Formats: sequence, structure tokens, C-alpha cells
Amino acid sequence: MLRNYLTTALRNLWRNKLYSVLNIVGLAIGISACLVICLIVSYEFSFDTYHADRDRIFRVYSQFTGSFEGTNSGVPMPLPAAVRSRFTGIEASTGFFTYWAKVQIPEGKGRPKVFEPQNDLLLAEPQYFEVFAAYRWLAGSPAASLSAPFQVVLTESKARTYFGSTEPAKLLGRQIHYNDSLVVTVSGIVKDLPKPTDFHFNDFISFSTIQQTWLKQETNLADWDNTNSAGQFFVKLAPGTRAEKITSQLRSLVREVNERFRDKGAGSVDFRLQPLPEMHFGYQLYIFDGSRAAHLPTLRALGLVALLLLLIAAINFINLITAQAVRRAKEVGVRKVLGGTRRELIRQFLSETTVLTTFATLLSLLLAAFAIRFFREFIPAGVALRLTDPLTWVFLLLTIGLVSLLSGSYPAFVLSSYAPVLALKNQAHASSGKTRTTYLRRGLIVFQFAIAQVLIVGTLMVGRQIDFMLNKEMGFARDEIIGFSTPRQLPNKRLLLRQELAKLPEVAQMSLHFQPPASNAVSSSILYYHRGKEVLEHNVHRKFGDTAYIHLYRIPLLAGRNLLPSDSVREFLINETYARQLGFGQPDQALGKVLDYNGKMIPIVGVMKDFHVRSLHEAIPPVVVACDAVEAYRYVGLQLATRGKGAEEVAAIFSKIGGVYKEVYANDQFEYTFLDTIVANFYQTEQRMAKLMKTATGVAILLSCLGLFGLVTYTAEQRTKEIGIRKVLGATVTHIVSLLSKDFVKLVLLANVIAWPLAWWAVNQWLRNFAYPVGVGWWIFAAAGGAALLIALLTVSFQAIKAALANPVKSLRTE
Repeated sequence: MLRNYLTTALRNLWRNKLYSVLNIVGLAIGISACLVICLIVSYEFSFDTYHADRDRIFRVYSQFTGSFEGTNSGVPMPLPAAVRSRFTGIEASTGFFTYWAKVQIPEGKGRPKVFEPQNDLLLAEPQYFEVFAAYRWLAGSPAASLSAPFQVVLTESKARTYFGSTEPAKLLGRQIHYNDSLVVTVSGIVKDLPKPTDFHFNDFISFSTIQQTWLKQETNLADWDNTNSAGQFFVKLAPGTRAEKITSQLRSLVREVNERFRDKGAGSVDFRLQPLPEMHFGYQLYIFDGSRAAHLPTLRALGLVALLLLLIAAINFINLITAQAVRRAKEVGVRKVLGGTRRELIRQFLSETTVLTTFATLLSLLLAAFAIRFFREFIPAGVALRLTDPLTWVFLLLTIGLVSLLSGSYPAFVLSSYAPVLALKNQAHASSGKTRTTYLRRGLIVFQFAIAQVLIVGTLMVGRQIDFMLNKEMGFARDEIIGFSTPRQLPNKRLLLRQELAKLPEVAQMSLHFQPPASNAVSSSILYYHRGKEVLEHNVHRKFGDTAYIHLYRIPLLAGRNLLPSDSVREFLINETYARQLGFGQPDQALGKVLDYNGKMIPIVGVMKDFHVRSLHEAIPPVVVACDAVEAYRYVGLQLATRGKGAEEVAAIFSKIGGVYKEVYANDQFEYTFLDTIVANFYQTEQRMAKLMKTATGVAILLSCLGLFGLVTYTAEQRTKEIGIRKVLGATVTHIVSLLSKDFVKLVLLANVIAWPLAWWAVNQWLRNFAYPVGVGWWIFAAAGGAALLIALLTVSFQAIKAALANPVKSLRTE
């Protein structure tokens, strides 16, 4: 019997080639699009799942309230010691600093092996490998490998990079030079963590090294007022301990920390826990390297889009299956007369749809593999279609089962219930224009075009918001400005570098500083302002640079003057946001006022126009700019005179600058970044989402058009004789096209009306993630509705015109 079902199914596929192709291709496109998006979402949720105790590991972060509200993934570095000495319920805890450095490997009497700056270094406490116990040791031990100053533990991959294929045990005792003067000894080798992971660190330098070297000045280990996102703190709770217990102890500690600030202002810092499983989705906290974490609402939206695409494809499939099923009423009548039971008929129709769905699913695997390769630009590198993954097959088998059941059930149960006599007389579906089948098909068309409409509106708004963010005036110049870092431990050479670069006519402006105006790195301090008996406290972003800083980035002064040259913090420029928070109505009222900075009284000499220090997800915070010692200026910013020059001339300019750099830093690599690129990188997640949305919208429109095309073709076939009679009686092509199109156009218009409120709500929910959202204009909905209507008209008109131009004589001869 099963063989008979399959034979009949294949015959029907061959007899209705057009509909079979539309069914299989449409469903395959929908399944493949859904599968690719599901792979992306699944990949994001698979980060750091290998930690056996991941539910007991938490990151402690800073939450500022009062005069400056915001978060920082870092903590003041006295916190780890305070927690270890006072808290109960903690099995292990570790503080660490993220770090980057140039690396040299001594090679006996020969020249050292030099590596470009590595950004995957940690200055880690010995307890790091207790908290994160997933590392497997190949040489050394967690108890001793970071217990003394000047030790380093390497991952297996980094050991191969530095030392080749030498056995791990033989690497113990080898030396590594970081930034020329920091000499450490290899004390352990560990296996790399499984991918994907946010813990991308490969060099673990002992934390005690900080106190023995120049790193002490950079880390502020004893300063409760200093919070830097590079300084992180993790705790691992003892088994059975609830997070609320640690939170309660943190509150008690916070009260003591803030006690010294209570008389000074309303602001305060709070320390909170972020579970390790949530860290990858802590969108406002960033990850260690400054990259933005995955956005959970975005992933949920993508998951919904995947489901909607699969629904659209399934709707097409159901529509075309039910439309064709009506034509098989006579076949049902014959089978019933010959003794076929209703159960056998149901099995037959379900078998046929299962065959179609299986073909489509197998084709979707090829399409998904192609899509991942073709769209690799905005699909994370770790996403891949693995046929050995059980989840892939669970998804495919569920898809086959659900789509077959949904699309096959209606025709199976309806057609199998036809009376044989009526079926043989072709009267089983009399008044078909008003049957449940017709209403079902129309309802499904409305549903799928409503989905497509929501996606069109969403795509337009995402693109508009990203365009706004990329092109919004940031408050500083970005054009033709590049930046690069210099070795930390050669500060005097920076002055020589500045002197040599100034000789190049292609360098229009130059500044030595710690960070450009906008970057992912966060460095802030608590500053105080004495206003009579009241003391105002603010957590303020710090920018250190020479006197050319505001000239290079063209940051306007609203009042006062620029900084005077200094080798320490002696004057402040503040932004207008900070001036307002200090209570000054006009910028010039802030001039001459004094701020308490680490116990020093620093005068305000100028007020800058506001500029963004991070992405537009966040409002502009209080900012100060100050001069400092040249040791703090590790970053060089250059404005180049490249306007109007060709590609070869621009390349020659970079070659000159690189040559000067190599003359000063012979053993260092010259690597630069455009400031525009730094700003664009703020929105990598949104840009990836925009591209995915565009692709998903294109797929949704394609699937909707395929389904509409199939239904118009079916409608034209069903009304062939009617069209022939109308033409004989004088109907024009325009009249016939209008006759076949108007019902479908009404359905698309109804879909627009349903979709617009949903799209408006969804878009406004997404825009709440931005401190500076664009407005949702009515024209967005009009444009999306017009586009959907035009696409539907083109799809319908193509087949309608073909039917209208057909010879009426042939039409009237049809049975």
C-alpha cells in the first residue's frame, strides 16, 4: 500500500510540474532561511557552556546612581581583596586586568623573535584557574603557576605561536619579553578553551607582577575612586549558596564605601552580580575586549523572523496544496466507488505532502550551506551547518512532520469526506468561491503579506537608524583621521616620533593622547565639586591628551581657553553636560571653579561642546580633558592631507608614515585604524542585523510572490472558460486583468492595515535601545505598503495578462 501511495504521489508531482516546482522551491527557501537563522541564534547561545559550574560563577560590575547613572563592567581594584577578607559563601574569586603588549621571544645570541602587539593578555590572580576550572593543564599546575611575580601561563595555541612544536613540559622556564622591559618566565601550559567562548585570553601573567613593575602606576590597585573596564572581578559561589546572600554582603560593603561620599553628594556606586551564562548577552556592559555583547532582544527577534519565514513558506505550501486538491474530487469519488476507505484516502494525501516536504527539506540543506558561504560577511565565523549535529536533524524532522501535517491535513480530511456521487458529478465543491477552502486561502494570503509588511517596515527602520548613527555629528572630526598605538615602555621616543611626523607635509594635525574622543574603553573617576556646604559627586569620563587634542578632533570651546602644556593634571576642560550637572546655566559660569580630583584641586579653564564618547546607545556622560605625563600618551592621532589625492598617492602617504614609525620603533609593527572605523564598529551588531533583516525581507517577499503566482495561475485555470466567454462578449485585456487582480489587491491592502500597528509597536520597542532614536514617520508605512502592493500587482498582472491574451476559442473548448 505504501508503494502505491508513493507511486501516486510521484505521478501527481510529474503531472503538475509547475505547482510541484513552486511548492518544493518555495518551501526549501523558507526552511533554509529558517535553518540559517536558527544556526546563528543557536551559536550565540552556545558561548561558554562548557564550564561545569557556570551557574555558580558571576561577574561583579559597577552600577553608578545619582548624578551619573550608568554601568561599568569593571570594578575598583581594592574590591577583590575586600570581598575575600570579609565575605562568606564564596568558593573562589579572581580579579584580573585585560592587557595588550608587543611580544619578543629571546633566541639565544641571535635576534629575538618579534610578534605584533597581542591583545589577548591577562594580568591574573592565582585564583583565576580555580574560578575557571575548565582549563586542562598540559604542564605546570594551577596551584603554583601564577603564585609568584614574573610568571606566565600560555594556552597550547599561543605556545605553538611563540615556540613552535616544542613539547609543553620543555617550555617551562623559557622567557618572554612583553613591551621590551617586562621579562617573565613560562610556568604553565593549558589547553585552549572550547569554542565559542568570550574568554579569548592566551597569555596569563601573574597578578603580583604588577606591584614589582611600572604596571603599578597604570592599574591603581588601591584606589576606590577609579573604575576601569579593564579591571574585572569574578566570584564562584560555594555549592548551595544563593546569589542573594552575596548581593546582601555587597550592599553592606557598598554602604561603607559610599560612607565617605555621603556628605559629598547624592551619587554613589553599587556592585552587582551578572551570572556567567548572561555575560554574553550583557549588552550594556560589553565583553572584555570592548566588543559589544550579543543583544538578547535582537536574537529573539531573529528567532521570530525565522519562525515567520517558515510560516510564510508553509502557508504557500498549504495554499497550493489545497488549491490543487479541489481538482482531485473526481479521483476521490472513483477511489471511494472502488472500495477506498476514508482512512486510506487520508493516508494517501498525507503521504503525498510528506514526499513533497521531504524533497524540499533535502534541497534546503544545499541552499542553507550555500547561504552560509555566500553571506559569510555578516554571519558569525563560527556558524556552520553540521550534519553530525543532532539538533540539525531534530529541526529538519520536526519541520517535515509539522509542515506535512499542517498542509496535508486539510485536503486529506475534507476531500476524504466527499460523497462519491457528488464527487463524480464535480459537485462536491459547488459554490467554491464561498467555501471554507477559499476563505482559508484568502486568510493565509493576508497573513503572509502582513508578515512581509512587518519585515519591510522593520528593515527600513533598522537601515534608517543605522544610517543616522553612522552619519550623525559626533561632536568631533572624523574625516581623514587615523590613530595608532605606540609601545608603552618607550615614552621618550613618542616625542621623537611627534617631531619626525611633524616634518611630513601630508600630516595636517597631530596629537599624542591616551584615547580618541570615542572608543570602547572606559576610564572614569569620581570628581567632587564644593558648592558652598554642598559637595556634588560625579563619575566622570577622563580623556588625557596634549594641547593639540581638541584642535585635531576639532572639538569647539564654548567658553574659556585651551589647556596649557603640562606633564601632570593641572587644568580641566569639561563638557557642557558636566557643566549643567554642576548647576551652571551658562558655560562661562564654570570657568575658574575648582574640582577635587584624587585630593588635588584642579581649576576648570574651558567648557567644550558636547561630544559622544561611545555609541548612540548611550547618552553623553560628564567628560573632562586634561594634560598628563607623556607616559600616559600611548595613542597618536593624525589628520592627513589626503583630500583630492588618488589611491596611489594615499598609499604613498601611509608608506611614509610607516617608514618614520619604523625609524623610531625598529622592532614594532605599524598598524593604524581610521577613526571612522572605530565609530562604525560600535554598530556591528546592528549592521549585521540590518543585513539579516534585508535578506529575510527579500526571502519573505519572494515566498509571498511565489505563493501568489501559484494561486493566480490556479485561479486563471479554474476560470479559463469564463475568461473566454467574457472575451467573446467584448471584454478587454484591461478588464480581464482587473477581474483577476482585484480580489488579490484587496487582500494585500487588508494585510497592510493589519501589519502597520504591529510594525509600529515592534519598531518602537527596538528603538528604545538607543539614547538617540530616529522618528518613526508615516512615510515609512506608506512606502512599505506601496512596495508590497506594487510587488503583488506585478506578480498578479504577469499571469493575469497571460490569461487575458489567451485565444478564447481554445478556452471555450476546455472541459
